[in-house]
Amino acid sequence: MAIFGRRQPQSFTEFKEIMRPTPDADGVTRVFPKELWDDPKIGKFLQEVGFAPDDARNILPTAEDYIALFAAAKKRLDERTEAFNREMTMRHGYCRAVPFLVIDHTIWDGEHGAFLYAQLKLIGYDDWNVLMLAADVRTKEACDLAGHPGTVPAVTEVMTKRVIDWKQRYDLALEAFGVTATGGQGIIQGMTREQFETEQDDLRREIVDNVGWMKPRIIGELLRIQG
Repeated sequence: MAIFGRRQPQSFTEFKEIMRPTPDADGVTRVFPKELWDDPKIGKFLQEVGFAPDDARNILPTAEDYIALFAAAKKRLDERTEAFNREMTMRHGYCRAVPFLVIDHTIWDGEHGAFLYAQLKLIGYDDWNVLMLAADVRTKEACDLAGHPGTVPAVTEVMTKRVIDWKQRYDLALEAFGVTATGGQGIIQGMTREQFETEQDDLRREIVDNVGWMKPRIIGELLRIQG
């Protein structure tokens, strides 16, 4: 069977090739383009697993949507930072702390960042990824905080490797779901929508938990180095 003049895809890797990241005729960019519902096999499958062309989960945010999302998250972070400094100043007489991102901006802005925010709906400015560290020596001494190091290349290297591994796991799950969607045959076994969404949720939790595990270790190492 041909789809839009192409042969039936045998895997989700091929399936994604016909899922173009461009708007449909109505100007909306969808994960599964509207015309896929016209294909007897794929359209029927998408309906059976509960997808519809205009489901919120099938609509891809625009660049403007992401800009607004990040701006709102940055504003919340600025507010949390101000609240932290006020509270610590009340306790210790002085505090000038600034945020440190465990998964830092070089990762979010790099080739793997879209996986975190677009596929897993994680935002680096949210509390799960943030440590408050001292911006100056007076804060470090008065508030007993580790000093902000700027960036820590060793942490960036470790987290980059982990993000790559997490992305590979996500891609394997996506491939397995695609095998089910297209009816293709291959080494990877099919996966239902429910199984894929469970794997997606598990992966998101694992990332958040891993960053939480890293936080005290980063603080401990900074305090050790800084004396």
